[in-house]
Amino acid sequence: MKKKKNISLFICSAIFVTLLSGCESKASVSSNVDDLMVGTPKSVTLDVGIWAADNDAPGQATWSAYRKKMKEKYPYITLKGDYYDYSPETFLPKAESGQLPTIYKAWFTESGKIIANGYSSDITEYMEKYNYDKSVDPNVAKIVMKDDKWYAVPIDGYSLGLYINMNLFKQAGLIDDMGLPKYPKTFEDLALTARTIKQKTGKAGMFIPTKDHVGGWHFTAIAWAFGAEFEKQENGKMVSGMNSPEAVAALQYVKELKWKYDVLLPSALLSWGDWIKNFATDEVGMVLGAPDALNNPVNDYKMSKDAIAMAPFPNGPKGQYSLTGGNAFFLAPNATKDQIDAAFKLFEVMGYSPKSDADTMAGTEQGLKDKVAKNVPAGLQGLPIYTNKDRVDAETTLNKKYMNVNYDLFKPYYEGAFKSIKAEEPYNAQDMYALFDTCIQNVITDKNSDPKALLDKASSDFQTKFLDKIKVK
Repeated sequence: MKKKKNISLFICSAIFVTLLSGCESKASVSSNVDDLMVGTPKSVTLDVGIWAADNDAPGQATWSAYRKKMKEKYPYITLKGDYYDYSPETFLPKAESGQLPTIYKAWFTESGKIIANGYSSDITEYMEKYNYDKSVDPNVAKIVMKDDKWYAVPIDGYSLGLYINMNLFKQAGLIDDMGLPKYPKTFEDLALTARTIKQKTGKAGMFIPTKDHVGGWHFTAIAWAFGAEFEKQENGKMVSGMNSPEAVAALQYVKELKWKYDVLLPSALLSWGDWIKNFATDEVGMVLGAPDALNNPVNDYKMSKDAIAMAPFPNGPKGQYSLTGGNAFFLAPNATKDQIDAAFKLFEVMGYSPKSDADTMAGTEQGLKDKVAKNVPAGLQGLPIYTNKDRVDAETTLNKKYMNVNYDLFKPYYEGAFKSIKAEEPYNAQDMYALFDTCIQNVITDKNSDPKALLDKASSDFQTKFLDKIKVK
């Protein structure tokens, strides 16, 4: 036993002497110590909720390419597909039970609730380490920050516009000599254009959603154009404006689309998937939407990408405001530091990074190739996330390279979409949308409904159930 101790002491002494004898300079000491301390990174596994769905073959191929690239660059990181499509209904049970994937995607409107309830990690250290903090547009950054800390990586933004069904516009004689749609520029024009479509084709001229918060989401954008303000800060409190005269006028407009102009679909219960289906199958001529949904009609119902055009959000009596929103990547609250760092390495490989080097842009290019392979619209850029010129220029170059649509069909939208953008309401937006859903359902099912009375009740409920509980700093 004593002999073993002596041998151990001899070995330790020898190592110490060897290190000292090599200390001819600070550099050599630093090198030796680094070699001893760094070693191989420990294994990390990421449950990736942003993985492609099982029935998305091109998306699965794209993720196989991402996985291969990650394995080449970071062999210690393992990616496990754990596809999760965010919805308010499914999120809370997953979050409360600790079942969230390491990385998941959610809407900008949900970031406030997610952050406030502790369902995302503080990623400030890594936003700074990978230089997102200096590159993300400040107006976008504030959506995913609280008390100067970052809780999500914004990945895309949108601005609502007007989808045009080219097939129905052609049948209705609403195409000019250049083959472009004669799109409505005001909400008054929209009602008349929708009526022309209904009279000439027998199909609904306009789609108005009514449930799953989608109806309220669209309605707030319409009401802004009528001059409505839904949340005001007064004397340290948030006050509802859901029943303002301007909001009442907007709801009256929706009611008239049904009873005066007769341009809506017969169903009173319509949601997100319903507009995709009815638009793609030529059952409706126009719908409010953003470019981030251009893939859906083509993917889900084989609509020709060349049958889709987009126009700016219509002007209302009090101007034009295009609702803006978007999506962000969140890290689960139980994510370790190693997992968060690995996630940021994945974001770079995917191209969701302010970097513009070849490796990062290869990820962005892979996403565009994926769209081309699916034959969905490619090369149409959303609301810019990054402000650094090198990244913006690199994205523009790739978008031009892979654009597979007639840009003239989308040019009016892109020329006006980002001029008068307006963010979604900061507090309980989804809850407000749900209350508006009920109001919309009422006015399109009951010809004698009273928009003001409906909004009075909705506003009162919103105030007492939600806004009164908010403490404004």
